[in-house]
Amino acid sequence: MSDRVAVEAKVRAEVGKDLALPYNPFETLADRQCLDGRSAKDFQGDLVEYWVNLECSYCGIREPLQAQRAVPDMCIVVRHIPTDQYGESLKKALSYEALKKFSANAANLFWDKVLPQTALGIPVPYEASLLLAFQEAAIPAESFGEALADSATTIVNEDILAGYGRISITPTYVLAGIRFPSCDFTAGQLREALSIARKAREGDTAARDKVITIITNAQLNEKML
Repeated sequence: MSDRVAVEAKVRAEVGKDLALPYNPFETLADRQCLDGRSAKDFQGDLVEYWVNLECSYCGIREPLQAQRAVPDMCIVVRHIPTDQYGESLKKALSYEALKKFSANAANLFWDKVLPQTALGIPVPYEASLLLAFQEAAIPAESFGEALADSATTIVNEDILAGYGRISITPTYVLAGIRFPSCDFTAGQLREALSIARKAREGDTAARDKVITIITNAQLNEKML
C-alpha cells in the first residue's frame, strides 16, 4: 500500500468519525473570546477552533488574525495543546490567556514574539516578550498574576482535557466539527476550507471528498488547495 493510500484511508476514517457526531461549539466555547477579542457568547456566525502549541513554529498568529479581521462573521477561538516536547509551551499558553483578559492585541503581540517563525527560527525570549505585552496594554503585574492563577489556568486545563485523545498534531483547525490536522492555512485558504467543511457537514459528498484530499495533502506536505 502506498503512503498516500494509507494516509488517505486514515484521514477518511477520522473525517467519518467527526461527521458522525453533532457539533455544538457554542455549548463549550461560550465563555471564550474570538482571536480579535470579541466574545464567543451568542456569536452569530461560524466558530472556528484553532488548536496550537505556542512553541510549534507552524502555529502562527498572522494568517489566522488576518482571516479573522477579513471575515467578521467568523470567530476563531484559540485552544491550547502544550506538550513536554517544548520547554515553555505551558507557560506561554497560560500567559497568552491571561494577557487576553486585558488586551487581545497585547496577547497576540506576545504570541507573535515568542513563536519561532521557522523550524530553525529563534523567538524573542519569554520574559522580554511578556514585558513588551505589559507595556502595550499597561498591565499591572499584580492584576496579571491574578488572571494567570484564575481564568488562564481554567481555560488551558479545559483545553488539555478536551484535546486529550482527539488533538495530536498542531496546528489543527476544527471547521464545522471536522478536524484539519497539520493544515497551516493562509487567511484565504482558511475561508475556503471553512466553506467546504460546512458543505460536508450538510451532507455534500463531493465536499467531504475535498476535505479528505485537503487533509491528506497536508499530511504529505503537498499543496492543500
